[in-house]
Amino acid sequence: MTIGEQDDPAAEQDLILDRIYGIALEPSSLDDFIELWHDMDLARAFVDNSGAATEAFGAPYRQHLERAQEILQREEVAHPDLMEFLEPYENLAAFVVGGSLRIAACNPGARAAFSARPGSGLDQLVLPAELRRALSRTTQEVLRGTDSYDKILKTDMASKGSTILFRITRIARLAEDSPNALIVSSQFHWSSEIGALLAEVYQLTAAEQDVVRFLVEGQETKSIAQARGTSEGTVRNQIKSITGKMHLRSQTDIVRFAMALSEFPKGTVGKKETVILAAPATSRDWLDAEVWKPFRSLSLSDGRTLSYHDMGPVTGNPAILTHTGSCMVRWPRSMIHLAFEMNLRVICPIRAGYGSSDDLELTMHPVAAASTDTAFLLKHLDIQRLPYVAQGTDFPFAIDLVAKRPDLVTEVLGFGARPCLPGGLQANGVGRWQRFFVSTARDAPHLAQFASRAVMAMSRKIGPEAMLRTLCKHSPADLALLDNEEMKQVLVANISLMSGKSTNAARAFAMEYIAFQEDWTDLVRATQQIPVQLFLAEEDPTIDLGAIPAFQNAYPWIGFEVVNGAGLALTFQKAEKLIPLIAEAAKRAI
Repeated sequence: MTIGEQDDPAAEQDLILDRIYGIALEPSSLDDFIELWHDMDLARAFVDNSGAATEAFGAPYRQHLERAQEILQREEVAHPDLMEFLEPYENLAAFVVGGSLRIAACNPGARAAFSARPGSGLDQLVLPAELRRALSRTTQEVLRGTDSYDKILKTDMASKGSTILFRITRIARLAEDSPNALIVSSQFHWSSEIGALLAEVYQLTAAEQDVVRFLVEGQETKSIAQARGTSEGTVRNQIKSITGKMHLRSQTDIVRFAMALSEFPKGTVGKKETVILAAPATSRDWLDAEVWKPFRSLSLSDGRTLSYHDMGPVTGNPAILTHTGSCMVRWPRSMIHLAFEMNLRVICPIRAGYGSSDDLELTMHPVAAASTDTAFLLKHLDIQRLPYVAQGTDFPFAIDLVAKRPDLVTEVLGFGARPCLPGGLQANGVGRWQRFFVSTARDAPHLAQFASRAVMAMSRKIGPEAMLRTLCKHSPADLALLDNEEMKQVLVANISLMSGKSTNAARAFAMEYIAFQEDWTDLVRATQQIPVQLFLAEEDPTIDLGAIPAFQNAYPWIGFEVVNGAGLALTFQKAEKLIPLIAEAAKRAI
């Protein structure tokens, strides 16, 4: 059908249904459908002549959407999430490699032991050059299946003082898929739970935890002393203290017991938090450890689990940060360094349905639930007052908490965040993805829910980096950010949180977008008693900067500033400007 044929309702409906089934079979075609949606103004099909939403997505469309969703679900089952292959090996360094010998997925152990990162090649692993070549050669043989689908590579690692084995196995996928190789090493991964248990149960100090970790890694007293920058005598005294506290007899007993702790049941009891007390990684870059440290988790009063990220000094001045639908949770080294310099502690609750946070019940309002969860978390952390930093479309989360708990929030900063205009009107920009989800959330919520699921499937299908490039294709500033390798690794890891199969981020994403279309005017007015400053990016395709005068007229107490040379990832692009503002706001809250 051409654009000129769009006046034929039946043909238009057939076209929409054809594209919906096409998305179910090939999620990456969602991008083309969104382009078509705008070029042919297909949103007209869902409003009547008065402009009110119709029931066009009633029974006939819903039945087709349900069938298409079943197809999409079957495709997801047939194409497993690569992270699922790593789940059995959480105590070992393991990763998955594709046909190009680039890492498609890796666990924390591989990140820590070999500096593995999604998208990096085997030739970039922190291993001796000879071993990297041998690993690449053996992996290619396994992927081609010329000799065997499973091989073992043995190497002596002088730097680690031990022998390491690599088992390389071809992963069974569908015939039309490119093969992948699962690489599992014998390198033990020191998990945060081990450190937590040693500290809580046996009162081991951070230094003693560090010594235990080195012993488990196979190092001897001399190499431990060198790594820790201390004397062998000090290390021997620490080992003696450890055996005394743990009622053990030897170093071998320490290693055996620590490895047994790695299998100790994990999880939360009652309302307690899963405590992270990992020993400081003195033999590694501390900033890198801060960037990639595991999230914390907390059991909420209704039994759900809430994950959150805690960045910067634990004793620093706190601020709350939202993560947007793209899960921009982690910060790169440069931003973490700024946080430590400015004594800023940044707490980012991972909303229900994203990451490892439990799903939201369909009967719960996503914005109200987020406020309740955030208040519970802050009470648990014994934080009474702090500024709220909202990113992207997350402004409703900030103003809802202000309205419900004015005692908690001292001021609001928005980075790409903006209010609705009176009456619930949205000042949407030229970004087609944003406009598509706004129009479907408002007029065709069932289509918005299906499209949200397709977004997550598309991200898994084409990979998180390609997904980022798709979302940022109209913003040169955002695309330029992906040319920075350090920044790209963090952004890729962030967006991967929304597409993992262990959560229902698609449902959460759709529920939030539908909620965002409500009239939030009264809640915006509830912020008149505190400072509110919003920074809008020049290249953000989701916002119409021409609406700023209308915003200022409706909400004269809110400050607006346009930031040049920035786009969707405003916080990351202008960190040197914005992080000091967060730190100043956090200091004022004391």
